[in-house]
Amino acid sequence: MNILNKKKYNILVLGSDGMLGYDVYNHFKKLSALSNSNIGIVTGITKADDIDVCKQYALGAFFQTSIHYDYCINCIAYTDTYKAENSQQGYVDSYELNALAPEFIARSCNYWKVKLIHISTDYVFGKEPYNTPCREDQKGTPTGVYGMTKLHGEQKIMASGCQHVIIRTAWLYSEFGKNFCK
Repeated sequence: MNILNKKKYNILVLGSDGMLGYDVYNHFKKLSALSNSNIGIVTGITKADDIDVCKQYALGAFFQTSIHYDYCINCIAYTDTYKAENSQQGYVDSYELNALAPEFIARSCNYWKVKLIHISTDYVFGKEPYNTPCREDQKGTPTGVYGMTKLHGEQKIMASGCQHVIIRTAWLYSEFGKNFCK
């Protein structure tokens, strides 16, 4: 295969200033610098970039005016479970970032033919069966606001029609950000 004709994949990382997004963004940035890599342009979007992911028109305008991305990795999440459970603003913020934003991201990805990789959580299975293997098609059983809003986000992605992968994870840690190891 001729390396000059090798397809380069452009990647958009949403939430690149968060703990997970920071590491994902930097990983792909390092890969893109390698001469034999198939990673092209890697763009990170942070809170300071002033793209309101909770507004469909803002995402549409961004995708319309940017380069074409092959993949969008959504690392955005509202993770303050205490505030989500105990304050009205926390509930609103959790719903906006964990349910509405993924819906709007998925719609934009569907329209612009971008494949979506969405990071979710094991909190979507907070009730029974707990600590047992789950099937991909298993109905979510969240116990709290965080799990419920993340599950709603997953459901909205699935209903959007976009090509997607949902990754459910737990116990994130990194040298960057706030986490249980630090």
